[in-house]
Amino acid sequence: MKKSLLALSLALFTVPNLYAQEEVSGERTPAVDQQKVRFGAFIAPNLSWMKPANSKSNDGAYNVSNNGSKMGFTWGLMMDYWFADNYAIATGLQVNGTGGNIRAVFHDPNSVPPNTVGTADFKYSLQYLELPVNLKLKTAPLAQGISFFGQAGVTLGANIGKKATYTVTDGSTGGATFSGDKEKLSGTLSVAPVMLQMNLGIGAQYPFSGKLTAYVGLFYNNGFTPDATNPAKYNLSYTNTLKSFSDGNVRLNNFALRLGLFF
Repeated sequence: MKKSLLALSLALFTVPNLYAQEEVSGERTPAVDQQKVRFGAFIAPNLSWMKPANSKSNDGAYNVSNNGSKMGFTWGLMMDYWFADNYAIATGLQVNGTGGNIRAVFHDPNSVPPNTVGTADFKYSLQYLELPVNLKLKTAPLAQGISFFGQAGVTLGANIGKKATYTVTDGSTGGATFSGDKEKLSGTLSVAPVMLQMNLGIGAQYPFSGKLTAYVGLFYNNGFTPDATNPAKYNLSYTNTLKSFSDGNVRLNNFALRLGLFF
């Protein structure tokens, strides 16, 4: 019995070695190393903007438009899991500083009801903690080891910061103007607590010292659900005087230039 167990153990131990020998003799193609994991860090200046999905709010009372973009930064850690020579799952953990400007105007400026918002200009400063999951495709190394890549996937983000600078006017006759400077937006649903984005990216990698690999990429991120902002849930200084209003289906988007290193 002991001899049989010993023989079986030796057989199991020698099977991998046989495959290695077959690689040398050309009788078998070796399997791709499927356990290659690379970690890195990056910083990415970004240009963000907020775009209404429709020109009017859901209730039809306000005309809504993009009123400018915002510069910000994304930074964090990244990980590539290479399950084949040129294919990987790209993920990581990152903090995204984003935002944008939205303008809402009552649909009929000449007949605004009393104590109603006539115009509202909001400049949003938002932060999200994000988890991206992408499929990454890379070319074989070209001249001097440079390789190019493209990737696509989705990013799940949780809101960790929300402020707004705003100017709101009471559109009724003799109405007042209210403003706030980087005022915190209280209320869980005032800004989307969780956001889902589609992201697309292209870039290049260059190994320059040992295991260090320089990384540069251009990414487009498109928030598609849910609505980024919800003024009806704001609790700001003017809300004790004016009725709440709606800005419709606002989406959050950005372009980002990533610069980083894989270790």
